[in-house]
Amino acid sequence: MTPTSEESRRPEPSRAESSRRRAVGRPRRDGSTGGDPQQEILDAATRLFAERGYAATTMTEVARAVGLGQSSVYYWFRSKEDLLRGLAGANRQSLVVAERLAAGTTPAAVRLYAVLYTDVLQMCRGALDFYDLERVAAAQPDSFAEILDDYGRLRAAIEAVVAAGMESGELLPGEPRLATLACLAQTEGIQHRFRTPGPDAEGDAALADPEVAARLAATTALRAWLADPASTPEVEARALAELEREF
Repeated sequence: MTPTSEESRRPEPSRAESSRRRAVGRPRRDGSTGGDPQQEILDAATRLFAERGYAATTMTEVARAVGLGQSSVYYWFRSKEDLLRGLAGANRQSLVVAERLAAGTTPAAVRLYAVLYTDVLQMCRGALDFYDLERVAAAQPDSFAEILDDYGRLRAAIEAVVAAGMESGELLPGEPRLATLACLAQTEGIQHRFRTPGPDAEGDAALADPEVAARLAATTALRAWLADPASTPEVEARALAELEREF
C-alpha cells in the first residue's frame, strides 16, 4: 500500500522477510523490467540529490525517476533517511585512506594532504552535501550511528597524523584537535561551495572540477600548518603520487 506521506515508515522487516528480498527487476510503470531495483533507486536518488539537493527531493520523485510505483520504492527504503544512509555508507574512501596512512612511515605532512584531498574529492563526487548529511544525522543519531562513528574515526585518524607532524616539526606547534577541526572546516566548506554557488560566480566557476576543489582545500589547510610553507608544492606532489601508488 502506498504510504500516505513522505514521512511514512514501514515496520522493520523480519529476518525472514529480509532474506526473501531478491535483487530482481520489478515491473516498471511502462511495463519493462530492470536489473537490481535497490541499486537503481540509489542511482536515481544520487542524481536527484545532486541536482536538487537532499531537502528538495521527495520519495515520489525518486520513484518517478526509476519508473517504479512509490510502494515499490518503500519496499526497499522505508524513508528518505534510509536512502541517505545507503548513499553515505557507500562513501568511505577517505576513512580507508586516513586509517591506512595514519600509522604509516610517510612524512606526516604528506599523509595529511593525502587524506584531506581524498576527503574533498569523495564529497564532491558523491551525491550528498556533507552539511545535509550532518544535519539529518544530528537529528537522528540512533539511526545514523554508523555514519557518525565513521566520521569520528576519520577525525581521530587525521588528529593522529597532525599530532605526529607537530611532534616531528613538519607542522607548526599547536593543539592537534583544534588543528584537525580547522582542517575539516576547510574541506567541508569547500565541498559545500562546490555544490552551492555563492555571489562570486567567477570564483565558483573555478571550483567546477572536483579535483580542483580537492587540491584547493588540501593545499590551503596544509599550508596554514606547515612549518615550511615553501615546501607545499613538494608535499602535494608526493601525496598525489602516494595516492596513485597505494590506492
